[in-house]
Amino acid sequence: MTYHTNPFRLLTNPKETLFKLREAEQLRGHWLWTVLILLAFCLVFAALGWVGAGTETLNQLNAVYIGSDYESAKFSFIIGRLVWGLGLGLLVIFVVSLVFYLFYEIPYQKLVVIQLSVGVVFLLEALSWLLLLLAAGLEWDRSPFSLGVIADLFTDRPWVISLFGAVSLFQLLILYFQTRCLLLLFPAKRWHVWAVVGMIYLCYMLMLTLLGGIGNKIVAFIFA
Repeated sequence: MTYHTNPFRLLTNPKETLFKLREAEQLRGHWLWTVLILLAFCLVFAALGWVGAGTETLNQLNAVYIGSDYESAKFSFIIGRLVWGLGLGLLVIFVVSLVFYLFYEIPYQKLVVIQLSVGVVFLLEALSWLLLLLAAGLEWDRSPFSLGVIADLFTDRPWVISLFGAVSLFQLLILYFQTRCLLLLFPAKRWHVWAVVGMIYLCYMLMLTLLGGIGNKIVAFIFA
């Protein structure tokens, strides 16, 4: 059986699609989708960099730089965001697939197919950050889809807000989706799958919190 990759179909009709993926002997289209999704990561995060998402320091550059100097500084920041988007896409698609491959006897390419759908959800969340910033001036860690907006009511510590901001409806959907896919593709114990998926998610939370906490300092240092 040949499985034709479609990340959106796997998200909207997971039960039937996962059955076909489990029985498939040959995969088609997954590398094309990989390239397209990685390009989408680059474009979306470059757009986030263009509007100054993720750091308040960039918004203060206009007071220091004028004309072409400011545009050059902003362009460098956009390139940095683009590289970060590409790196995140590679982590989501390939590194997480490798972690699952080490724990469960599932073909690596099938795990990549699953992570392509996860990448789509990541992109949807990043698009929500972009729209919220443009429409309401809200940074990613204060998104109404996350717990960051609640943490902001009780503390002004950036790292606490970033930590809670990493807990979002999109990420909870990813946790559930990954667990369901792994359990349908491999007869593992449910608690073990949840533990592995939760461990990966915890690493993501810590990484996002760290980047959120030092982002302004890095930008301020580079453009000082």
